[in-house]
Amino acid sequence: MEGITPLHVTNHYRRNSDEYAEIESQLAKTRAAFFEAEPSEQVRMLQKSHSFAVISVQTPVHIHEEAFTLLWQNDNPIGDLEDALSSVNYRNQKAEYIKHSLTHAHLWSDVVTMLESGDIDEAHKYILDEFKGVGPAKAPFTLAMLGFTEKACIDANVINAMGLDKHVNTVVVEKYDAIVESLRDKMPTLRDETSPFLWQWITFDWQRGEIVHHDTFFKVLGTL
Repeated sequence: MEGITPLHVTNHYRRNSDEYAEIESQLAKTRAAFFEAEPSEQVRMLQKSHSFAVISVQTPVHIHEEAFTLLWQNDNPIGDLEDALSSVNYRNQKAEYIKHSLTHAHLWSDVVTMLESGDIDEAHKYILDEFKGVGPAKAPFTLAMLGFTEKACIDANVINAMGLDKHVNTVVVEKYDAIVESLRDKMPTLRDETSPFLWQWITFDWQRGEIVHHDTFFKVLGTL
């Protein structure tokens, strides 16, 4: 990996820079929409992002995104939960995790307060502590998909691309972010030109051999 993967990932970014500029713009637009929204809608956006993160675990992208669309198409996620997740891996556990999120809006209100105050690390910690189904990788993903691109998700694709031996399991936010930065340091050009989340997105795409825009997510969110 040393010297080879960083070069390939950086070249992938260079070849597709226009597409990644669009993705970056969509993330910025989503973050702005979050801060412009009413508190109840901010909670809903977080719940949608949480469900997107939970469904994604060990599930192919096309099944993941279809299930997410079905879950929110009628704005009745609790009622549609069982049918929406019928083709998803570990659907019973994931349904439990999502239902917990949907029935604990007051906890998401705390996250909104933290984000409005600029306490992104505190929000990251709180999601890890209070919500189910989002561990060290998917808790920051929940925030990053809403445009908080200071955060990144070290998922299986990034682990494989970077030649890591195992998943990053620390729940200490500072340690997790330090690991992200140590990986980004292996790609100094990309590090200097992209946010942590866009770096992860690019690495994820290169490893899979496909650029994913997650349009489904942004359409359900109402920002695309």
